[in-house]
Amino acid sequence: MAGLEGLVAAYVVPGSSGVAVVETGPATVASTLTAGLASLGIGPDDVSHFVGTHIHLDHAGGAGDLVPLFPSAQVVVHREGARHMVDPSKLMASAYRVFGPRLDELFGPLRAVPSDRLVAVDDGDRLDLGGGRFLDIVYAPGHARHHMAIQDSASGALFVGDSMGVYLPEAGVLRPATPPPDFDMQLALASLERYRTLSPSTLYLSHFGAAPSGVDFLALAAERLVRFGEIVRDAMRESSDIDFVTERLIERTRDDYAVVWNDPELLAKFESLNAFRSSAAGYVRYFQTSGASA
Repeated sequence: MAGLEGLVAAYVVPGSSGVAVVETGPATVASTLTAGLASLGIGPDDVSHFVGTHIHLDHAGGAGDLVPLFPSAQVVVHREGARHMVDPSKLMASAYRVFGPRLDELFGPLRAVPSDRLVAVDDGDRLDLGGGRFLDIVYAPGHARHHMAIQDSASGALFVGDSMGVYLPEAGVLRPATPPPDFDMQLALASLERYRTLSPSTLYLSHFGAAPSGVDFLALAAERLVRFGEIVRDAMRESSDIDFVTERLIERTRDDYAVVWNDPELLAKFESLNAFRSSAAGYVRYFQTSGASA
């Protein structure tokens, strides 16, 4: 994505009646995903489900391009976002307001998914992959109201989308992903607590890869969410101007992400994935609209 490797992940979960692919990535990588599946021996008739953790363009934006290429596949998203997959006009208009012309290079357009190829799911639903293997749907709001996690019944692996933030494994750093307009810190923290009750064998982030072993990554994600919130809340006591809050957030966390600031390629990845300005804007909106004290 955006000419950078290791930016967005798709995960393959095989079943006896078909293969599920968790995350499509944006439209700009649909051909990359198709080629990657082919390299694993997975052809057009082998995929039964494309599952998006949420409908943001870097996660489900390629669905409309993939549907005609994989005639047996259903596109699965949370019911809160399903209508935007059938008619993406409002979602695309909102995205263009945020990203401007850069959107075409970063993500490309989300093409409509035919309603008969779309499955809207909710908490507790199961996708049957055959042979007693299921994907269990876990509603996980906070990052967005249409966000969900998916747990593989066979391995116990939990695919967490953006709910734990953005992780750069080559730098070993994690940052919250808190974009407007839906970000809700309390819901985000509650989703992380729920993950712990599921006893996942592995946590798979869409940005990017498996959480490192030997680290309580759920605790780290929660700590970062709270810390970013405290920084933004303190800044808002002086000014709610987004530029001011963004600079304060960068300043107060610079030491945590020094390895990123000192490496142009890592910085390009970080800024492509829910940049600090987007993070700040999500917190500001949350504090201004939720009744939480700022």
